[in-house]
Amino acid sequence: MNADDSHDDLLMTVDDAFEANLAPIPTRLTEAARAAFGWRRIDVELAELLFDSATDELAGVRGTATERRSLRFGAHGTELRVHLTTDSLIVMLDPPAVVTCRIATAVRPGEVRTEQHETDEHGELVVYAPDLPVRIEADLPSGTIVTPWVIG
Repeated sequence: MNADDSHDDLLMTVDDAFEANLAPIPTRLTEAARAAFGWRRIDVELAELLFDSATDELAGVRGTATERRSLRFGAHGTELRVHLTTDSLIVMLDPPAVVTCRIATAVRPGEVRTEQHETDEHGELVVYAPDLPVRIEADLPSGTIVTPWVIG
């Protein structure tokens, strides 16, 4: 018996295991798993999208073409404004505060690269435009907030 035969036997055994007629997972277990997943980062609050220039009308703006995407998020009594251009990502906090922000980008499925920055005394941060999708985490005095992924 050579090594290829033993690998073939192993693969057949694994294949047989997955062909077994398994009972479906009970609904209560699926619901419990989803509820537990929601607690994985209980210390972080997902920021609520308040405005998105890609979907909301801009008052007083002529034309429809723009090279800037503006988003506004809210959580913990703070507004986090994001302006994304082809060259830069601008983050502004209202009320202003000096806080740590992490800019996360999805490099490939399952892999996230994070860069840490700090806002200035005006609550502003400017960095080179990251690749999309991008997500921002801000460590406010009232707790950490995280924006949803901005995908385009």
